[in-house]
Amino acid sequence: MSKPVSNINYYEQQQCSVQWRAFLNAFSVEFSAQGDANDLRTFMYKLGVTMAASFKVDGGETLLTLESGINKVWADLDWGWVQLRDESDCLLIEHNASPLKVAFGEQALDWSPALLEGVYSYWFESMGIDKSLRLSQRGAVVDDGLLIVFQLKKQVEEQAYFTRR
Repeated sequence: MSKPVSNINYYEQQQCSVQWRAFLNAFSVEFSAQGDANDLRTFMYKLGVTMAASFKVDGGETLLTLESGINKVWADLDWGWVQLRDESDCLLIEHNASPLKVAFGEQALDWSPALLEGVYSYWFESMGIDKSLRLSQRGAVVDDGLLIVFQLKKQVEEQAYFTRR
């Protein structure tokens, strides 16, 4: 075995089974060629919702128990971990060490995180969150593809242009 370029490189290579890596990367390249990023994000979001329905998240009485319940699911799948942080205007969901970059390639980081967005949306909705709250990705993927941040935030609906005074 050759020496990995870095510890991060070694870790990334462990996040996606070798038997699936070539297939998923080829899938990603072809999938990217089939539509624009918004369409791809929509599809990945739907996949995330379907995936999330397969897993039960325990906890939810406090942010710490919810974080622990979510991290139990991710640990069982070897999909990284999450940190929940309460900010003044939103709840931040920081997903660390996601396998998405290795599975789908760096070129997919503009649409593949929607998979996690769908997962988290489903889990929060199944816990009965307020319907005015919406989960969305906050900014681009950072830390060389290892950190994806989402926010659960109240959506303020603007009045239609013609009804404003």
